[in-house]
Amino acid sequence: MGETSENEFNFEIEPCEFSLQAVDGDHVVLRPLVEADAQSLFELIDESREFLQVHLPWPDECTSVEDVSARIDSWNMQAEMANGACWGIFEKEKIAGCIMLGWVQWKHRSATVSYWLGKHFCGRGLATEALLLAASEAFAMGLNRLELTASVRNPKSIAVARRAGFVEEGLCREYERLHGKFEDHVRFSLLARDLLGAE
Repeated sequence: MGETSENEFNFEIEPCEFSLQAVDGDHVVLRPLVEADAQSLFELIDESREFLQVHLPWPDECTSVEDVSARIDSWNMQAEMANGACWGIFEKEKIAGCIMLGWVQWKHRSATVSYWLGKHFCGRGLATEALLLAASEAFAMGLNRLELTASVRNPKSIAVARRAGFVEEGLCREYERLHGKFEDHVRFSLLARDLLGAE
């Protein structure tokens, strides 16, 4: 990998908010969610509920359009405070899932990233493309490190991280309590220079 100047990733700036915008990829578009997306996002969650519940703790908390609307408001508030963000993942103008930044630590220029797709949008490379697009946006906004974890029982999510160039760092034992059981997770990270080196 080549030498990279910190200035290429805006490490000298002191961000005060996320400059979230729509990002066009080859097969997906990422864009911040608005109130008008609540109905279609709820429908996506509802039709994929059993599929999502296998690996995610929150589908039972989204039982109405109002619940989803409240989440969108929360994500937008986090973005305004520069401590989190959410993009909807759209394929041909249909919402396919979401990708989120969280636990943003500007002092260390790090954040976590997580993603999910509705059942009928899996297996087409959309999550991998969305992850790369979100990483590029995060680094352009001044972050240096993204971290994600995936359950050892979720090989498809692990494969997404690897395809996107995330580096496996180790096993997090009993990282998450899901449906009353502790689950081990694999931890991955991507640095700004990793993404530049892959381009």
